[in-house]
Amino acid sequence: MVSSNISFDKDDDEISIKEQIKRLVIKNMYGFQTVILYGLGRRLEIFDYLYNKSKYLSDKDEVSIISFTPKELSEKLYLDENYLDAWLHMALECGIFEIDDPVKKTLKTGPHIYELLINQDHTFYVGNMISMFYYMAPYSEFIYNNFKTGKIENIFEFPEEMKKDGHRIGARQATFTEKLFSNQYKEFNKRLKKSGIILDVGCGYGFSLEYWAKKYKKARFIAIDINHKAVTFTKELVERNGWSNRIRIFNISIDEFAHTSDVKFDLILLTDTLHEMDPDEEYRRKALEDLYILLKDDGILLVRESMISDIFAPKKEFQLFDVMHKWLGVVFGSRFYDEESFKKLINSTSFKSAEFIKKGGEYFWAIKKETHETHLLV
Repeated sequence: MVSSNISFDKDDDEISIKEQIKRLVIKNMYGFQTVILYGLGRRLEIFDYLYNKSKYLSDKDEVSIISFTPKELSEKLYLDENYLDAWLHMALECGIFEIDDPVKKTLKTGPHIYELLINQDHTFYVGNMISMFYYMAPYSEFIYNNFKTGKIENIFEFPEEMKKDGHRIGARQATFTEKLFSNQYKEFNKRLKKSGIILDVGCGYGFSLEYWAKKYKKARFIAIDINHKAVTFTKELVERNGWSNRIRIFNISIDEFAHTSDVKFDLILLTDTLHEMDPDEEYRRKALEDLYILLKDDGILLVRESMISDIFAPKKEFQLFDVMHKWLGVVFGSRFYDEESFKKLINSTSFKSAEFIKKGGEYFWAIKKETHETHLLV
């Protein structure tokens, strides 16, 4: 007979099954429900409505909380009251909203929800990223089948909303990249702001281009992309901002543009575009050679790409967002580099020199031409 008072020593760091259930099931359940709720809320224009309402209020006071009634949403957005009631119940449970005034039947945004999920201009806005999770969920069956076959999906066949949100995420990254770039290359930056000419390769829906154009008001831009719908959207964006006199948009490949353009550029932007190109190394090398032709002798090719180490390499830092980039991109055949393999690619081109600029979690590659004078110096 075993005595009932016998106990085994337990490691202080050991996680109990109850704690693991909370961590694995409960937290993830809240996370999953939040993704579904937010994705639906975006499509139903609930969050856009609250954003526009905040813009009206911001003319009077600084906004951090938005109040509203279920009836208001139902009437303004033509939403079924029963479905909306269920959606709001779960949104309350997940902390997106809180009760504001039970007598007046008003709700309000939870702590920092306005900044994170509604105010698209805020530094910490993460709405686009959560939307991407929402859009990817229905495609899990495609991904499952691709595990077995290695098949690659055509990104052009995916919903426009999904592609736009993906580009919006990249545009937010571009703001951090530009700040790091302008701080690192101050003299070059001054030249760009006076009379520079910039090429945006793979401009997509123009969200990154919009940021650069606002920052460099005297610079001229040319932007190119092979996605016809994205180019059309970007042209409309340029028209709305009144930039047609200094920004030109073309639906064209790098190869065709390089061999038909007589313009040379101070700065070429290749931001979150290289991984989307044909994964063949020779194709990418040729694309970089084309960009070499388009760059002025004292110009810079700025490459922003997620640098992802080998799966067995020692983990040095937080890389969730970079790895997530790879996880989402594998469906479309995206191929990424680590620092060593990227340098190898550059060294196989006429550029030869690539400087890795990094501060905290932000980084980019500054790649310069190797002119005849540079050769003599070496």
